[in-house]
Amino acid sequence: MRYSTLLPLLGLAASPLLAGADSVADYFSNLAPTTRSVLLHNVTGPEAGADPGIVAAVIPDASHPEFSIYWIRDACLVYNVWLNELIALGDKSLRPLMDDVTLALVRSQHVESLSGSIFNGGLEEPVFYLNLSFIREASFRPGSPAADGPPFRAAMLIKYADWLLEPAQNNGTWVADNLWPAINLDLQWISRTWNQSSYDLWWPPVWGGSYWTAALQYRALIAGARLGHKIGRHDTVVDYPKKAALVLDYMQSFWNPVEGFMTETTITDVALGRSGVGSAALTASVYNYDQNLGCDPLTFQPCSDRALSALKVVGDKFKAMFPLTAHTPANKPGWFGFFTEDQFIGGQVRHLITSLLPLNSRVQQPQFFSTFNSAEQLYAALNTWDNIGSLSITPVSLKFFVQFDKNVKVGTYAKSSKTYRQLTVAIRSYADEIVGIMAKGTPTDFVLTESVDKVTGEPFGPPGMIRSLAAALGAVDTYEGMAPPSWSFPKKHIAGYDGLDGQFHFDSYA
Repeated sequence: MRYSTLLPLLGLAASPLLAGADSVADYFSNLAPTTRSVLLHNVTGPEAGADPGIVAAVIPDASHPEFSIYWIRDACLVYNVWLNELIALGDKSLRPLMDDVTLALVRSQHVESLSGSIFNGGLEEPVFYLNLSFIREASFRPGSPAADGPPFRAAMLIKYADWLLEPAQNNGTWVADNLWPAINLDLQWISRTWNQSSYDLWWPPVWGGSYWTAALQYRALIAGARLGHKIGRHDTVVDYPKKAALVLDYMQSFWNPVEGFMTETTITDVALGRSGVGSAALTASVYNYDQNLGCDPLTFQPCSDRALSALKVVGDKFKAMFPLTAHTPANKPGWFGFFTEDQFIGGQVRHLITSLLPLNSRVQQPQFFSTFNSAEQLYAALNTWDNIGSLSITPVSLKFFVQFDKNVKVGTYAKSSKTYRQLTVAIRSYADEIVGIMAKGTPTDFVLTESVDKVTGEPFGPPGMIRSLAAALGAVDTYEGMAPPSWSFPKKHIAGYDGLDGQFHFDSYA
């Protein structure tokens, strides 16, 4: 969803950071409480003019009702952060809110909309008014229906259900009798429709296959099967791991072995709207972060060779695109955007014209959302390497590591080694530099906008964009060492991957 018509209203000043803060920790100490307050009080529930558990996409503005809406995707990004802070960080104050969120998500399944009813496509409706009534105005709901809605909703309900099953909560009967039917409704839909085309997540969308959607579907099916076994629904979930294996296999088809990045969509022809270069796959990497999977390349874990290669390749393309970072040295980070054909102002991809223009003449703006995701990926990688006690460099990821040591070689480096220490110190510094870039574009009140101006770096777009806010808190929590609760089965051997070209040669995820 995009908010370009709000832009003339927003002449925002940037924070003087890092004049006002001396470090990433100082910046986060100002950003995090403001972000949490905005999410809790300015965009959520009755205080924001919404039903309980509903999160508006931006701080509601009566003069722009088309933006004061509930996007399942954007809201689930927020719910994911709240669940991490409830479960991994132990913030029990979020429990009543998550009960409201659960009810809101279940209600969203039953709204009859232009996408259909609960029986024929309505589960894929991605956007509603703040009272969960359906939207008739087509211009308010671009990219509908959207196949990422059911798996994202299911994953949030599963994550909460897993926590409710723990002995301290002891809510197993309620989960099995009340929550599971709603979860399984989405899982059944995913199992039946996972290989059908849909709109992708960015605006304007393209119709085809989406890596982001497939990654969400895989997680939902695996986590759903695990939950089903926990509550004794063995027969109900017997097919889900089989479908998940098919989805996982399909996910590998998005890998571009020539350039070394994960394409966003099955559409990779600029004449049709996409080259495939964008940040959605990197967002999937941090969303599906699970330390139990280590540096698994199949699920595109943050420290996997594929994810690190993609971070370098996609980051360089965005860096060249924006005048703000076009002359940044090769070993220094820059801003990320959504996808390289995106045109932020005007609300469409004029691909037949855009494809002929130099990268830095296109009009999209750098995004807080995707740039915070890039920092979070590196903090997650560092946390995982620390947890497993080593880091590995393959020919696929070598391009990433040589930014920090031009003489580094392919191999595995133990935590006790000099090379490990030197690389992790340099990578943490690089991640901190990413945060420093965003700090310079942060508004003085620390209420994040959607983006910054691609030339000046000044805040740009509507304030209180929940995508930006959720990504910021994800980066803060991961910077501080948080590992989100696991959603996977215990990691098994990955057959058929040699790390030489980023390609897999396997029949199943054994």
